[in-house]
Amino acid sequence: MGRKKAVEDETVDPREKYLRELRSLIKDIDADGLLFLISQANTLIYNQRIDELNREAEKISVSQPKKTGSSAPKKNAPVSIEKGAFGKSYIIDFQIQRKTFGEDEMLRLVQAASAGYDDADKGAARIFRWLQRNRDDVLLDLGIHTSRSPHLFDLSTALKATFRVRKS
Repeated sequence: MGRKKAVEDETVDPREKYLRELRSLIKDIDADGLLFLISQANTLIYNQRIDELNREAEKISVSQPKKTGSSAPKKNAPVSIEKGAFGKSYIIDFQIQRKTFGEDEMLRLVQAASAGYDDADKGAARIFRWLQRNRDDVLLDLGIHTSRSPHLFDLSTALKATFRVRKS
């Protein structure tokens, strides 16, 4: 009988096995714990989508020939920004890593960098706070632990150079 169970476990999809285990555990979790699990699940789903977008962006950048001319990112620029393949996203290239952002995220980053049209240090600090609240995966992946990171200063400068904020 034990042999049959072992064979059964080998043929069962691991995802189904984990779902069964999760269902059996849920009955013992209180409302606060369930709310926490929902929050974590949403974060995992979001991160998986971002990873998928980053992989797609990487495939596209590898398959497309390099652009030349003024629209191409500067080779020596520490941070470059380009429009995604389908026009609904932006890719920020930090040289050590590429990250994909949606249009609404990019708008928030531009607003953070440009608020008050002050120096890049203050823009970097505002970008850091926004990333902490909304895209901490970027901070983790780039190893950014403080608002004084050169990556954030370079991003602030690149955002201001690439985009213009319209005054109402």
